[in-house]
Amino acid sequence: MFIGRDEELQALRTAIQAREPRLAVIYGRRRIGKTSLIRQAVGREPVLFIEGLENQPTQAQIQSFLAQASRQLRRQLPPATSWHEALMALDTALGKRPMAIVLDEFQWLANYRQELVSTLKMAWEQYLSRAPGRSLILCGSIASFMTTKVIRSSAFYGRTDLVIHLQGFQLHETARLLRGRGFQEVLDAQCYTGGVPKYLELLAAAPSVVLGMEKEAFRADGYFVEEYDRIFVSHFGRNAEYPRLVRTLADSPYGLNRRELAAEAEIAEGGMLSQRLHDLEAAGFISSHSPFDKGSESRLIRYYLSDPWMSFYHAFLRTRLKQIRTGGKKDMFITLRQSGAFRSWMGRAFELVCLRHQALLARLLKFDAIDYEAGPWFRSPRKGLTGVQIDLAYDRADGVITLCEMKRQTAPLGKAVIVEVERKAEALRAAYPRRTVQPVLVVDGPVSKEIPASGYFHRIIQASEILG
Repeated sequence: MFIGRDEELQALRTAIQAREPRLAVIYGRRRIGKTSLIRQAVGREPVLFIEGLENQPTQAQIQSFLAQASRQLRRQLPPATSWHEALMALDTALGKRPMAIVLDEFQWLANYRQELVSTLKMAWEQYLSRAPGRSLILCGSIASFMTTKVIRSSAFYGRTDLVIHLQGFQLHETARLLRGRGFQEVLDAQCYTGGVPKYLELLAAAPSVVLGMEKEAFRADGYFVEEYDRIFVSHFGRNAEYPRLVRTLADSPYGLNRRELAAEAEIAEGGMLSQRLHDLEAAGFISSHSPFDKGSESRLIRYYLSDPWMSFYHAFLRTRLKQIRTGGKKDMFITLRQSGAFRSWMGRAFELVCLRHQALLARLLKFDAIDYEAGPWFRSPRKGLTGVQIDLAYDRADGVITLCEMKRQTAPLGKAVIVEVERKAEALRAAYPRRTVQPVLVVDGPVSKEIPASGYFHRIIQASEILG
């Protein structure tokens, strides 16, 4: 059963069903559901679906392209030794038939090079797009290639009709996939997986989310045991600097600036570091933020690990892999969930869920019609001033800064949280004396009666409201 993706599905269907030629680009990390989205959008429309081969040379890609096209069109395409010849053969075989042409795992077809991109641009504009009802869909799992070599390339820049960056499910979509599960299981699954559909499907097949994680992450034959290596090899080959950067950020959940990250990861702070960070951010594994009042080039920019599943892997799987692979202790995850380290990690994971749902929070707070900048705000400690870390604040055009404090716990939250938030609010008032600072509490768990009675928070939002 296909779940969610309503806006993306409608936009892609419109492109496929258009009479005029349409060019769409879809990208997103592996397991995120790109191919499922395309097949759902195509429906009963005629389609040619060609998939690239991982780690194969150009000639092997061309031969596979021709073989797949011949089989689906039921017409033998002639041999070709170049992409130009192969695309011309395809144009001849298609004739004037309306058709959606899907090139899946496009970065593999292109061998990460510009040659196919340039040749395809010419073939599409001069030949393939001339038949009414034609659409071309380029789909890839390596975001850095799809953005720099396709979307922003000299060949296709300004020529794409639709670009979709497919990301993990929002909480309400996760709830639909985990039909019949209570909110706590839905939220836990979101914290562990980041809403990656393939991962959620595995948990949906288990009697409970906890037992699903026990089976897939803490058993020798579990799907998640080898997933981290599979992701990094498919995205970045064997380059050791990428996993080293991710591991370093996993040890600093609230982020590091460029200099700190380079030093702790033992990587030179040069141009290649910028490329590595760009690739990781394009893939959606890490995120960068500067305080909302600073530009994107600010020296205060921080990088943090924003992929929930990778965070889970580093916190609880990486150091236990040997034990897991040798069939060690049973009920490892069930035991682990009782630890303080796990509760602390779940607190940060809940914050990441809230950051992914910042537009919905703005709607719940009824200021979504007002222009705003949203993100973290932080002040480094310096003489006479303590450091402050605010994970989500909205700098609003109406002169208000909405400060969100996010808490996840099982024991009732007491008045100590007010003292904690007021310290952050004072830092904001000192920095922006002309603004009103509006504290908001977003909480998963019970709240003591004294907190609403205090009237301190403008609004207390329970996590279940984020379901939408």
